[in-house]
Amino acid sequence: MKLTSLNVNVRKLATPAIKPTTKPQATIFQQAAPLATPTPVKLAVTSSAERRKNQRVLLRIRASLHVALQGKNAVLDAATLSVTAQGAVIVTNQNLPAETHMVLVHGATGQRVDCKVARTPKATAEGFHTPIEFSAPAPGFWKINFPPSVAGSEEA
Repeated sequence: MKLTSLNVNVRKLATPAIKPTTKPQATIFQQAAPLATPTPVKLAVTSSAERRKNQRVLLRIRASLHVALQGKNAVLDAATLSVTAQGAVIVTNQNLPAETHMVLVHGATGQRVDCKVARTPKATAEGFHTPIEFSAPAPGFWKINFPPSVAGSEEA
């Protein structure tokens, strides 16, 4: 590849003479109007971490669900994806409607807790990601210590 240089002649542009008048001429470059000073705006949307009541911990535990489906008692296999002191997100093979009441049995300890499906599950290739919440707080159910709440939260 061969590089060549370009010789370019630069000419100065003559500025036209301004005729004197009784009115002062406006300058070509007017000063921009001052911008409004930014005012702090409180965002209505907060991050999902700030909306949560509890700290989530990623933890995989086998569990079983005892639930009444179509009038018949059923036991479903499940595994947790994340846990909180108030519930968990579990993965199951069955789609459970929101507000379905059930008993969750901890796979390692056999401990039982009453709970319900908090929101509509999300279908994934792994199964249905189902958020559940306990009927009453059970921070010792998972046999772990949860991290402290986010600093500055109102729940202290």
